[in-house]
Amino acid sequence: MNLRISKAAAALFLSSLVFSACEDPTAIGLELQEPGTQIGTTYSDTATVKVSTVLLNDSVITLNSARVLVGSGSDATFGSLTAKTFAEFGIPTADIVFDANKGADSLVLRLDYDYYFGDTTQAITWNVYKLTEGFIDQRTYYTSSSLETSAEVLGTVTFRPRPKGTYVTLGATGDTLTRNNPYLVNIKLDKAPGVELANAILAQSGKEPLKTQQGFLDNLLKGLVIAPASTQNNGAVLGLNLNAVNTKLTLYYTATADSKPKEYSFIPTSRFFNQIQSSRAGTPLASLSAHGSSISSGAANNLAFMQAGAGLVTKIDLPYVTNFRTQNGVSKDLAVNKAELVIPILESSVANGNDSLKLPAIATVLESTLNNRISRTTGGVPNALVGEGTGAEARLEYRGKGKGYNYVVNITSYMQSLLYNRKANNGLILYPSNISATPSTPTNFAQTVNRAIIEANQGNTNPAARKVKLRIFYSTAQ
Repeated sequence: MNLRISKAAAALFLSSLVFSACEDPTAIGLELQEPGTQIGTTYSDTATVKVSTVLLNDSVITLNSARVLVGSGSDATFGSLTAKTFAEFGIPTADIVFDANKGADSLVLRLDYDYYFGDTTQAITWNVYKLTEGFIDQRTYYTSSSLETSAEVLGTVTFRPRPKGTYVTLGATGDTLTRNNPYLVNIKLDKAPGVELANAILAQSGKEPLKTQQGFLDNLLKGLVIAPASTQNNGAVLGLNLNAVNTKLTLYYTATADSKPKEYSFIPTSRFFNQIQSSRAGTPLASLSAHGSSISSGAANNLAFMQAGAGLVTKIDLPYVTNFRTQNGVSKDLAVNKAELVIPILESSVANGNDSLKLPAIATVLESTLNNRISRTTGGVPNALVGEGTGAEARLEYRGKGKGYNYVVNITSYMQSLLYNRKANNGLILYPSNISATPSTPTNFAQTVNRAIIEANQGNTNPAARKVKLRIFYSTAQ
C-alpha cells in the first residue's frame, strides 16, 4: 500500500480544530510506516487535555495482602491519614501443653516491616488492642472495614523507625560483612489486660481452648489490632509483613522443674487486613468525600493528585480527539505514528534528596467509565492500556531531574482506537498501583500510601507552562 501524504493539507484542516502543527518531528521512529513507503509526519502538542482528581475508595480489598499498614500522617495538601491493622493469630499445633510454671513472664508481639512512608526521624507510638469480634470466612475485608475492639490497651511502644538500617557481623574468616537486617517492632503486652491474657493462655495448658484453632479463637484470643496512638497525628506509616517468619506473638514463662526460660509462639493466620481512614478537611481536596467524586485541576490550585491507600487517582480527559480526523464534515484517513502523554510532577515535591521515593512505585494507566469509575472486564479486572510493544499493562515512566521531572506514557494504540471509534472516549485514570488478574487479590492500592502531585496549568497558553500534554506524531492520506 502506497500512501500519498500532504503535510500542507493536514495542517490546513487541522487549523480549524484544537490541534496545530508546531514542530518538525525529525527524530521519531514511524512504527506504522510500511517498508519503502515515504511518509511525512506532522507533530502537535496543543490538544485540549482536561485533568481532575477523583476519589476511588470503595471496595479496595486488603484481606491477606502481602503488606498491611500501621501509622498516621498529616499535611496541608493531602490532609490526614490513619492506618490500622486487624490480625488473627493461631496455634501452630493442636493440643498445646506447657511445662509446669508459676505464671507468665511476658507476652511480646514482634512485627517485621519492609515499607515506610513519611518522617522516620521522629518517634512514633503504637498501641495494641484485643478484638472482641472475630473474622468471618464468608466476609470480604476492605480498607474501609473494621471489627469491634476492646478499649483497653494490651501494650504500647514508642520507637523511631529504621527502614534503611544494616548490621555488621564478623565472618568465620575475620572479614566484616554487611547484611540485611530484619526490621522489627517489638511490643511488650505488659499492661494489665496484656498480662491477664498471657496468664489466661498458660492456664489452659492441655485443655479444650488449646486443642484446636477454633477453641483458641473462641475462648482466648479472637485477634489483635495494631494502631497508632490517638495523639499521634504525624510521623510515618509502616508496612508490616505478617507472613514473615519474624512476625509472631510469643509467650514467655519459666518452668518450675528446672527454672529455665521457655517460650511458645502464635503466628498470624491468613485472615488480616488494614483499615485506612482519611480526612481532607481544610485542604484543596476537601470536596472529595464520596466515591467517584472529582475536582478539576483548576479548582485545586492547578494541581492534580494521586495517593494509594487514600484512594486518590488522576483523571485525564481528551474531549475533542474524536474530531481529529474530521474537516468540514469529511473524515480523513489518519495514522497515529506515536502518541504520548507528558505529565509534569510538581518540582518542589520531588527535587530534594530522595523525595522521588515518595512517588508511587507503580502507576498503571486504566480506562475510565463515564461516571469516573474504573472500566472493568466482565470478570471484574480493570481495563488497563497495553504498553506499546510489551503486551503488559501500560505504566507511567518517571523521568527525573534530567528530563524535567515528568511522567511519560506511550498511548499510540489507544489514540488510534479512539480516532476510529473502536474505544469509547471516556478518559483515562492514572492509578498509583499495580493491578491484579484476580479481583479478590489485593494490590498496592491497599498496601501503600505513596503519592504524586501533578502540575496541570491546563488553561495557561504559555508554551513553557507546565501542564499535562498530549504529544502526537501523525500522518494523513490523500
